[in-house]
Amino acid sequence: MSAIVAAIIFAGGRGSRLGGADKADLDLGGQRLLDRVIAATQAAGVNRPVIVGPDRAGLNHCVVVREDPPFAGPLAALAAGLSAIGLESSERDAELLLLSCDLEHPDAVITQLLAQSPAAYEDAVVLRDPDGRAQWLAGRYRVASLSRAVAHLGDEIANQPLRRATERLTIGWRDAPSEIVADIDTPQDLARARARTQRQTQPYVEIPDPGGRMSNHLPPEALDAWLAAATAELGVDSEAVRIGTVLDVARDVAHDVARPAAPLSTFLLGVAYARSGAADPAQLEALAERLTARAVAWKTEHGGTE
Repeated sequence: MSAIVAAIIFAGGRGSRLGGADKADLDLGGQRLLDRVIAATQAAGVNRPVIVGPDRAGLNHCVVVREDPPFAGPLAALAAGLSAIGLESSERDAELLLLSCDLEHPDAVITQLLAQSPAAYEDAVVLRDPDGRAQWLAGRYRVASLSRAVAHLGDEIANQPLRRATERLTIGWRDAPSEIVADIDTPQDLARARARTQRQTQPYVEIPDPGGRMSNHLPPEALDAWLAAATAELGVDSEAVRIGTVLDVARDVAHDVARPAAPLSTFLLGVAYARSGAADPAQLEALAERLTARAVAWKTEHGGTE
Protein backbone atom coordinates (compact mmCIF):
# COMPACT_ATOMS: atom_id res chain seq x y z
CA MET A 1 0.00 0.00 0.00
CA SER A 2 1.24 3.48 -0.81
CA ALA A 3 2.61 5.50 2.07
CA ILE A 4 1.15 8.62 0.47
CA VAL A 5 -1.71 9.76 2.69
CA ALA A 6 -2.39 13.30 1.49
CA ALA A 7 -1.89 15.83 -1.26
CA ILE A 8 -1.44 19.57 -0.88
CA ILE A 9 -2.68 21.33 -4.00
CA PHE A 10 -1.54 24.93 -4.50
CA ALA A 11 -4.37 27.06 -5.89
CA GLY A 12 -3.89 30.48 -4.35
CA GLY A 13 -1.61 32.35 -6.74
CA ARG A 14 -2.42 35.65 -8.39
CA GLY A 15 -2.15 34.31 -11.95
CA SER A 16 -0.21 37.42 -12.92
CA ARG A 17 1.13 35.88 -16.14
CA LEU A 18 -2.46 35.02 -17.07
CA GLY A 19 -3.65 38.59 -16.66
CA GLY A 20 -4.83 38.01 -13.11
CA ALA A 21 -7.06 35.04 -13.96
CA ASP A 22 -7.74 32.52 -11.20
CA LYS A 23 -5.89 29.43 -12.42
CA ALA A 24 -8.02 27.08 -10.36
CA ASP A 25 -11.15 28.17 -12.23
CA LEU A 26 -9.75 27.94 -15.76
CA ASP A 27 -11.53 25.38 -17.92
CA LEU A 28 -9.72 22.57 -19.72
CA GLY A 29 -11.70 19.83 -21.40
CA GLY A 30 -14.88 20.79 -19.58
CA GLN A 31 -13.31 20.73 -16.10
CA ARG A 32 -11.66 23.30 -13.89
CA LEU A 33 -7.91 22.84 -13.72
CA LEU A 34 -8.17 22.30 -9.98
CA ASP A 35 -10.89 19.67 -10.31
CA ARG A 36 -8.67 17.73 -12.72
CA VAL A 37 -5.90 17.59 -10.11
CA ILE A 38 -8.30 16.61 -7.32
CA ALA A 39 -9.77 13.84 -9.47
CA ALA A 40 -6.30 12.54 -10.35
CA THR A 41 -5.27 12.34 -6.68
CA GLN A 42 -8.40 10.46 -5.75
CA ALA A 43 -8.10 8.10 -8.71
CA ALA A 44 -4.63 7.26 -7.40
CA GLY A 45 -6.02 6.46 -3.94
CA VAL A 46 -4.85 9.67 -2.26
CA ASN A 47 -8.07 10.57 -0.50
CA ARG A 48 -6.98 13.49 1.67
CA PRO A 49 -6.63 16.47 -0.67
CA VAL A 50 -5.88 19.80 1.02
CA ILE A 51 -6.44 22.84 -1.19
CA VAL A 52 -4.54 26.01 -0.39
CA GLY A 53 -6.52 28.83 -1.95
CA PRO A 54 -9.74 30.84 -1.73
CA ASP A 55 -12.84 29.24 -0.21
CA ARG A 56 -14.45 28.74 -3.61
CA ALA A 57 -11.51 26.64 -4.81
CA GLY A 58 -12.43 23.30 -3.29
CA LEU A 59 -15.21 20.80 -3.56
CA ASN A 60 -17.45 19.75 -0.68
CA HIS A 61 -15.23 16.82 0.31
CA CYS A 62 -11.97 18.82 0.29
CA VAL A 63 -10.27 20.70 3.07
CA VAL A 64 -9.62 24.28 1.94
CA VAL A 65 -7.17 26.52 3.81
CA ARG A 66 -5.59 29.86 3.05
CA GLU A 67 -2.05 31.07 3.56
CA ASP A 68 -1.74 33.94 6.01
CA PRO A 69 -1.80 36.57 4.71
CA PRO A 70 -3.41 35.68 1.35
CA PHE A 71 -1.02 35.77 -1.59
CA ALA A 72 1.95 35.41 0.78
CA GLY A 73 3.64 32.98 -1.56
CA PRO A 74 4.23 29.24 -1.93
CA LEU A 75 6.17 28.75 1.30
CA ALA A 76 3.37 30.28 3.36
CA ALA A 77 0.92 28.14 1.39
CA LEU A 78 2.95 25.04 2.23
CA ALA A 79 2.91 25.88 5.95
CA ALA A 80 -0.87 26.33 5.84
CA GLY A 81 -1.33 23.05 4.00
CA LEU A 82 0.86 21.09 6.41
CA SER A 83 -1.06 22.47 9.40
CA ALA A 84 -4.33 21.22 7.89
CA ILE A 85 -3.34 17.62 7.18
CA GLY A 86 -3.97 16.30 10.69
CA LEU A 87 -1.94 13.09 10.65
CA GLU A 88 -2.65 10.27 13.08
CA SER A 89 0.21 9.02 15.25
CA SER A 90 0.35 5.89 13.09
CA GLU A 91 1.09 8.06 10.06
CA ARG A 92 4.27 9.71 11.27
CA ASP A 93 6.29 8.05 8.52
CA ALA A 94 3.79 9.07 5.87
CA GLU A 95 4.43 10.85 2.59
CA LEU A 96 2.45 13.45 0.73
CA LEU A 97 2.28 14.95 -2.73
CA LEU A 98 2.81 18.61 -3.47
CA LEU A 99 0.97 19.53 -6.65
CA SER A 100 0.20 22.67 -8.60
CA CYS A 101 -3.40 23.26 -9.64
CA ASP A 102 -2.27 24.16 -13.16
CA LEU A 103 -0.72 20.83 -14.20
CA GLU A 104 -1.81 19.92 -17.70
CA HIS A 105 -1.48 16.17 -17.04
CA PRO A 106 -1.91 15.65 -13.30
CA ASP A 107 -2.71 11.97 -13.82
CA ALA A 108 0.62 11.36 -15.55
CA VAL A 109 2.53 13.33 -12.89
CA ILE A 110 0.94 11.35 -10.09
CA THR A 111 1.48 8.05 -11.90
CA GLN A 112 5.18 8.81 -12.20
CA LEU A 113 5.44 9.87 -8.55
CA LEU A 114 3.66 6.75 -7.33
CA ALA A 115 6.23 4.66 -9.18
CA GLN A 116 9.17 6.58 -7.64
CA SER A 117 9.41 5.93 -3.90
CA PRO A 118 12.08 7.94 -2.06
CA ALA A 119 15.17 5.93 -1.23
CA ALA A 120 15.97 5.39 2.45
CA TYR A 121 18.33 8.39 2.46
CA GLU A 122 15.99 10.70 0.50
CA ASP A 123 13.48 13.12 1.98
CA ALA A 124 11.64 13.58 -1.29
CA VAL A 125 11.31 12.61 -4.91
CA VAL A 126 10.90 15.60 -7.24
CA LEU A 127 10.37 15.56 -10.98
CA ARG A 128 12.76 17.54 -13.14
CA ASP A 129 12.06 18.71 -16.69
CA PRO A 130 14.42 18.06 -19.64
CA ASP A 131 16.12 21.42 -19.03
CA GLY A 132 17.00 20.37 -15.47
CA ARG A 133 14.47 22.65 -13.76
CA ALA A 134 13.06 21.37 -10.47
CA GLN A 135 9.29 20.94 -10.47
CA TRP A 136 8.77 21.39 -6.72
CA LEU A 137 5.01 21.15 -7.15
CA ALA A 138 5.31 17.77 -8.85
CA GLY A 139 6.91 16.00 -5.92
CA ARG A 140 6.53 13.29 -3.31
CA TYR A 141 7.77 14.28 0.16
CA ARG A 142 8.23 12.72 3.57
CA VAL A 143 5.85 14.66 5.81
CA ALA A 144 8.17 14.69 8.84
CA SER A 145 11.16 15.98 6.85
CA LEU A 146 9.14 18.68 5.13
CA SER A 147 7.50 19.78 8.38
CA ARG A 148 10.88 20.08 10.12
CA ALA A 149 12.28 22.14 7.24
CA VAL A 150 9.36 24.59 7.40
CA ALA A 151 9.44 24.78 11.21
CA HIS A 152 13.15 25.63 11.08
CA LEU A 153 12.33 28.83 9.21
CA GLY A 154 10.03 30.08 11.96
CA ASP A 155 8.14 33.19 10.90
CA GLU A 156 10.37 33.84 7.89
CA ILE A 157 8.06 32.30 5.33
CA ALA A 158 5.98 35.12 3.86
CA ASN A 159 6.82 35.88 0.22
CA GLN A 160 9.57 33.27 0.21
CA PRO A 161 10.14 30.55 -2.42
CA LEU A 162 9.69 26.87 -1.66
CA ARG A 163 13.40 26.48 -2.15
CA ARG A 164 13.96 27.95 1.33
CA ALA A 165 12.47 24.74 2.76
CA THR A 166 13.53 22.23 0.14
CA GLU A 167 17.19 23.23 0.34
CA ARG A 168 17.24 21.52 3.73
CA LEU A 169 16.06 18.23 2.20
CA THR A 170 17.89 15.43 0.44
CA ILE A 171 16.15 15.36 -2.93
CA GLY A 172 15.91 12.37 -5.22
CA TRP A 173 15.66 13.82 -8.72
CA ARG A 174 13.59 11.96 -11.30
CA ASP A 175 13.79 13.18 -14.89
CA ALA A 176 10.44 13.55 -16.65
CA PRO A 177 9.46 14.38 -20.24
CA SER A 178 8.29 17.92 -20.82
CA GLU A 179 4.78 16.78 -21.75
CA ILE A 180 4.31 15.20 -18.32
CA VAL A 181 5.37 18.19 -16.22
CA ALA A 182 3.80 20.85 -18.47
CA ASP A 183 1.85 23.48 -16.58
CA ILE A 184 -0.29 26.43 -17.59
CA ASP A 185 1.33 29.77 -16.76
CA THR A 186 0.44 31.94 -19.74
CA PRO A 187 -2.45 32.44 -22.19
CA GLN A 188 -0.31 30.68 -24.81
CA ASP A 189 0.11 27.65 -22.52
CA LEU A 190 -3.65 27.54 -22.01
CA ALA A 191 -4.37 27.79 -25.73
CA ARG A 192 -1.96 24.96 -26.52
CA ALA A 193 -3.38 22.78 -23.76
CA ARG A 194 -6.93 23.33 -24.98
CA ALA A 195 -5.91 22.50 -28.55
CA ARG A 196 -4.23 19.27 -27.41
CA THR A 197 -7.23 18.33 -25.27
CA GLN A 198 -9.60 18.94 -28.15
CA ARG A 199 -7.55 16.66 -30.39
CA GLN A 200 -7.42 13.97 -27.71
CA THR A 201 -11.17 13.97 -27.16
CA GLN A 202 -12.36 14.22 -30.75
CA PRO A 203 -14.36 11.25 -32.02
CA TYR A 204 -13.06 8.53 -34.28
CA VAL A 205 -13.45 9.35 -37.95
CA GLU A 206 -13.87 7.05 -40.89
CA ILE A 207 -11.21 7.22 -43.60
CA PRO A 208 -10.44 4.77 -46.39
CA ASP A 209 -7.54 2.38 -45.91
CA PRO A 210 -5.21 1.53 -48.84
CA GLY A 211 -7.67 -1.13 -49.99
CA GLY A 212 -10.53 1.34 -50.22
CA ARG A 213 -12.34 0.03 -47.15
CA MET A 214 -13.56 2.42 -44.44
CA SER A 215 -12.06 2.03 -41.01
CA ASN A 216 -11.99 3.97 -37.73
CA HIS A 217 -8.91 6.04 -36.95
CA LEU A 218 -7.78 8.45 -34.29
CA PRO A 219 -5.03 10.96 -35.07
CA PRO A 220 -1.65 10.08 -33.46
CA GLU A 221 -1.56 13.30 -31.40
CA ALA A 222 -4.74 12.16 -29.64
CA LEU A 223 -2.57 9.55 -27.91
CA ASP A 224 -0.03 11.98 -26.46
CA ALA A 225 -1.52 11.93 -22.97
CA TRP A 226 -1.72 8.13 -22.95
CA LEU A 227 1.88 7.89 -24.15
CA ALA A 228 2.98 10.11 -21.26
CA ALA A 229 1.06 8.06 -18.69
CA ALA A 230 2.05 4.67 -20.10
CA THR A 231 5.75 5.46 -20.42
CA ALA A 232 5.82 6.85 -16.89
CA GLU A 233 4.21 3.66 -15.61
CA LEU A 234 6.70 1.44 -17.45
CA GLY A 235 9.78 3.55 -16.84
CA VAL A 236 10.30 4.29 -20.53
CA ASP A 237 11.53 7.57 -21.97
CA SER A 238 8.60 8.90 -23.99
CA GLU A 239 11.01 10.97 -26.11
CA ALA A 240 12.34 7.68 -27.53
CA VAL A 241 8.91 6.71 -28.90
CA ARG A 242 7.28 7.98 -32.07
CA ILE A 243 3.58 7.23 -32.09
CA GLY A 244 3.26 7.70 -35.84
CA THR A 245 6.03 5.19 -36.56
CA VAL A 246 4.41 2.50 -34.43
CA LEU A 247 0.94 3.12 -35.86
CA ASP A 248 2.27 3.03 -39.41
CA VAL A 249 3.75 -0.41 -38.79
CA ALA A 250 0.43 -1.62 -37.34
CA ARG A 251 -1.44 -0.27 -40.36
CA ASP A 252 0.91 -1.75 -42.95
CA VAL A 253 1.11 -5.18 -41.29
CA ALA A 254 -2.68 -5.28 -40.89
CA HIS A 255 -3.04 -4.58 -44.62
CA ASP A 256 -0.25 -6.79 -45.98
CA VAL A 257 -0.34 -9.73 -43.56
CA ALA A 258 -3.43 -9.90 -41.35
CA ARG A 259 -5.17 -7.66 -38.83
CA PRO A 260 -4.30 -9.85 -35.81
CA ALA A 261 -0.64 -9.60 -36.87
CA ALA A 262 -0.63 -5.84 -36.20
CA PRO A 263 -0.45 -5.86 -32.37
CA LEU A 264 1.95 -8.83 -32.47
CA SER A 265 4.23 -6.95 -34.86
CA THR A 266 4.27 -3.74 -32.84
CA PHE A 267 5.16 -5.79 -29.76
CA LEU A 268 8.03 -7.40 -31.67
CA LEU A 269 9.10 -3.96 -32.86
CA GLY A 270 9.32 -2.86 -29.23
CA VAL A 271 11.33 -5.93 -28.26
CA ALA A 272 13.78 -5.38 -31.10
CA TYR A 273 14.07 -1.68 -30.24
CA ALA A 274 14.89 -2.50 -26.63
CA ARG A 275 17.46 -5.11 -27.65
CA SER A 276 19.20 -2.61 -29.92
CA GLY A 277 20.29 -0.73 -26.81
CA ALA A 278 19.81 2.64 -28.53
CA ALA A 279 16.82 4.68 -27.35
CA ASP A 280 16.95 6.66 -30.56
CA PRO A 281 13.85 7.41 -32.65
CA ALA A 282 15.98 7.00 -35.80
CA GLN A 283 16.71 3.41 -34.76
CA LEU A 284 13.00 2.85 -34.17
CA GLU A 285 12.31 4.17 -37.67
CA ALA A 286 14.93 1.88 -39.19
CA LEU A 287 13.49 -1.20 -37.50
CA ALA A 288 9.98 -0.15 -38.53
CA GLU A 289 11.06 0.14 -42.16
CA ARG A 290 12.51 -3.37 -42.06
CA LEU A 291 9.32 -4.79 -40.59
CA THR A 292 7.12 -2.96 -43.08
CA ALA A 293 9.27 -4.22 -45.98
CA ARG A 294 8.95 -7.74 -44.64
CA ALA A 295 5.16 -7.35 -44.52
CA VAL A 296 5.10 -6.23 -48.18
CA ALA A 297 7.20 -9.26 -49.13
CA TRP A 298 4.92 -11.52 -47.11
CA LYS A 299 1.89 -10.32 -49.07
CA THR A 300 3.66 -11.11 -52.35
CA GLU A 301 4.85 -14.51 -51.15
CA HIS A 302 1.40 -15.50 -49.91
CA GLY A 303 -0.66 -14.25 -52.77
CA GLY A 304 -2.19 -11.23 -51.08
CA THR A 305 -3.56 -13.13 -48.07
CA GLU A 306 -5.28 -10.91 -45.49
